[in-house]
Amino acid sequence: MRIALFICFCWVLLSCGSEDRRQARIPDIPEPGDTSRNRATLVALTRAINQSSPASAYAKRAALYLSTGRVEEALDDIDEAISRNGNVGSFYLVRAQVLRALQQPAKAFESAQRAEILGIDTPAIYTLLGDLLQQQNQFDKAQLYIAKALQMAPYEGEAYYFAGLMAAKQGDTTLALRHYQQSLKLKPRYLETYNQLASMYRAMGDLNTALRYNEQGLVYFPDNAQLHYRRGLIFHNMGGLDSALVAYQRAATLLPNMFQAYFQAGLVYHYLKNYPLALTNFQRVQQLKPQYPRVDYFIGHSLEQTGQLDAALAAYTNAVALNATDQDAQAGVWRVQRKKSGRYYDGYLLERSAAAETDPQRPSPVLDTARVRIMTIQPKTRLSTGGDSIRTLKSIGPNN
Repeated sequence: MRIALFICFCWVLLSCGSEDRRQARIPDIPEPGDTSRNRATLVALTRAINQSSPASAYAKRAALYLSTGRVEEALDDIDEAISRNGNVGSFYLVRAQVLRALQQPAKAFESAQRAEILGIDTPAIYTLLGDLLQQQNQFDKAQLYIAKALQMAPYEGEAYYFAGLMAAKQGDTTLALRHYQQSLKLKPRYLETYNQLASMYRAMGDLNTALRYNEQGLVYFPDNAQLHYRRGLIFHNMGGLDSALVAYQRAATLLPNMFQAYFQAGLVYHYLKNYPLALTNFQRVQQLKPQYPRVDYFIGHSLEQTGQLDAALAAYTNAVALNATDQDAQAGVWRVQRKKSGRYYDGYLLERSAAAETDPQRPSPVLDTARVRIMTIQPKTRLSTGGDSIRTLKSIGPNN
């Protein structure tokens, strides 16, 4: 009997030791931006999953995927972790963060609440809950969570960022800027703060300050497509078309599905009358987002200018079908039909849209996909250009 008990005791010790060793092989997540450690950690986590598939390894790999922008893979891993162990609050916190990145705030909020129920009581969870609520415009509840996060951690830079975001959404620009600057001071490696500061100062017309914050962000995030895209917008407003074009192209290289970057590059080429390159960029936009506002008109005009009248007519017709009030597309249909028929037409009417495009006296704001608008400006009903060569677009719809 004593021998049997001794054998059982030894087996338990060996089992515990094996489990401890297995968990010890699961590395911690490195700091954001540490590319070499990220690769090494990913290899180690994948090896641990292949050997014994512990839930914690799936959760850590999900967090690593999330930090490197591989969001869909992160969701698969965190769902697998929860399926193996559904009573770990930190798993639900990671899933909430992943769902937020996938722009599903309602589902993310459910997971975040589950994490809180399971005992997660950290500034991170309350900051996350505050963000998810403000995304749904529930500002009063969101402010309570942000206040709780700051009460627990007065130096939590991310919480100040979301406080600034809420202030900006509610129209208090001064308070928003103060919160953003405090966030940047406390957490200089937080990407969105640079984006918002640059966007706000650009909207206020302080382009030098906007460029300064953008350049500070690029020091920490040199390969971030959004920063390069917004850099293009700033140069565009300054009238630096060459620099703007370089920034747009860099953004599209880093994020090949960023249709906004192709659209802005197309507008630059269109203004410079390089219609073949403008057409290439606009067609890429159409591939990525087929009903992007006004892209059919610009495709039609570029085709018309390169003599492809049948294709131009089809593009103009499609633009009118998508927006019956698009007078420029209607004029394009008329022009191309007259050209194809060979009939005499009034030169003034033929070129009235083109003249509007090249009028140097008109202001020329660029489109912006920033998350926060400082003020709503009604678009003009005609196309126009100015120092930065971009045209005011009509009926553009929501930016994405």
